[in-house]
Amino acid sequence: MYVFFKLLSESLLSFYPAMVKYIKFPISNQVWARLTIYSIISAFFMDWKGILSKILSGLGLSLAAVNCIHVFSSYIGFNNLDAGVSYSIFYIYPLILILLAGYKFQWFLLLPILGVILLTYTSWKEQPTNKVIIGISSIFVATITEVLIYFIVKKMNYSNQWNSLFIAYLIPAFVLTVILGKNIIPKNDDKDNINKRMIILLIGNAVIGVLGYYLRFYTIGKLSSGVYGSLSYFGIIMAYVYGTFLNKDKITWQKILGSLTIMSGCIYALFKF
Repeated sequence: MYVFFKLLSESLLSFYPAMVKYIKFPISNQVWARLTIYSIISAFFMDWKGILSKILSGLGLSLAAVNCIHVFSSYIGFNNLDAGVSYSIFYIYPLILILLAGYKFQWFLLLPILGVILLTYTSWKEQPTNKVIIGISSIFVATITEVLIYFIVKKMNYSNQWNSLFIAYLIPAFVLTVILGKNIIPKNDDKDNINKRMIILLIGNAVIGVLGYYLRFYTIGKLSSGVYGSLSYFGIIMAYVYGTFLNKDKITWQKILGSLTIMSGCIYALFKF
């Protein structure tokens, strides 16, 4: 049952790469929707003890700033690359965590690097060079900031991780709301289409935010670290499925090989360490 819940959470969270490209809204508007919805959702699940003392602390402001950069960079990457490709490259972040934790570099850590090279090469053949450069660079920024978020959240030491989520999203949501003002909903001649996509965006963030993150938090203590980490890579498979269905992304043997190489190296590392 816990395995199913973990797979379901990863299926939901991996919907982002395809959704970002499908909605066709400016990145700032899509980020606003996520920041706002997640702030509201986390407010229902968190406990208020210690929130006021940490949200404006150096640690709290750092978490908010890094998370804002993380969401923006990941969305830019998702928008410029195929869903499965961007999600595969993003999921090398556990290896960075392992290396920063003090483990020595070993041969099998070369596999994800080779996978990234292969995915970059095949993307270069299918898309304009500038899109690939922007996409790959943005995903790497998202990967680094994901690692930074891990260490900041760990240092905050909340037993209820919805508290961390609330702190990470509230201030950026407020600031972006002020910046966008009346432009929160993009303007277009086709109002029906705009409204439809905004509804999909808000509901998508709500479902992913509630079920995706709740089940991820719920299964952390229910599965061994090796199994938990390995099941996370199910999201890569689903990202390819969503990308193909929503955006007509092409699945090639080079992409499959690149993603499998990343997954095999990362999963081996999780059990090795």
